[in-house]
Amino acid sequence: MMKFHERITTTLLGSAKDKWAIQVKLYRDIKSTGTGKFMYTTEFYNTNKIYCLIDDVIVEAEREMENILEKLKNLWLLRQTIVYDGNTYIIGDFLIRVAYPKTTNSNYKGMLVEVEYTSTINPHVAAPILHEFIEMLKPPEIDIVKWEPDDEHSFSKIGLSEDAFTRAHTDYQYMMLFKMENLL
Repeated sequence: MMKFHERITTTLLGSAKDKWAIQVKLYRDIKSTGTGKFMYTTEFYNTNKIYCLIDDVIVEAEREMENILEKLKNLWLLRQTIVYDGNTYIIGDFLIRVAYPKTTNSNYKGMLVEVEYTSTINPHVAAPILHEFIEMLKPPEIDIVKWEPDDEHSFSKIGLSEDAFTRAHTDYQYMMLFKMENLL
């Protein structure tokens, strides 16, 4: 983390903004058999929102939703929790969130990097700018694993806009990345 911190603050002249963390949980439907039904939730540091994904439906709720889920133990069993802890940096119109897994039982040894382009919410405008910035940001020796929507897993399939990007879009990307990489 220190090496990446130095790259952002010294080489790219970014500045540390504040603490950042994300918590991702996987629940299994107790009543389902065979392949099972799963629910993913994510919570971000410094927000009062929680995001839930079940059967291609994403819901944004207040944090009290976590208390409701705990009371539904006879329906949903908590299977796994992963917490990533780190910092937010700012470079011009970009917010860079960098975190490492805090969970000791995780086999994942990488870091989580989220880049947000704050000048637009239009993904068609932001995508090429983000790709170029990420290539500049990452050290050459680092490989990136990222999730991008496709025909099977598009934003519109779960009821999200294809033309205006929100925090729910980011949340869906996290959930798909964690599923794709078998982190949950």
